[in-house]
Amino acid sequence: MRLKPTPLLLMVAAAMTLAACEKKTTDAQADAVRDTSDAAAADIDNKADVVENKGEANADAMREGADAVRDRGENKADAIEAGTVGATTKTDQLTTTTKPTDPK
Repeated sequence: MRLKPTPLLLMVAAAMTLAACEKKTTDAQADAVRDTSDAAAADIDNKADVVENKGEANADAMREGADAVRDRGENKADAIEAGTVGATTKTDQLTTTTKPTDPK
């Protein structure tokens, strides 16, 4: 299943989180990852609701997939904050890239 709104959500989330000037870059990037994964998971949950309302049996599997998306997003955000992975965040005006400060 392809989620077409995900790239747009990533751009919006990145723009919103990087606009918070008081945050460190890694915190803003981690928040962008969380926001994007939460939005993608919410989209999957909404599609699962539609599937369930139609009486189809795979809604539970879709919800498990949404939970997995959230978990991966949280793990990635935690790793960005811990400095074990880098990230690149793009907005309309700039691209911010961080490199791992504490590689595994």
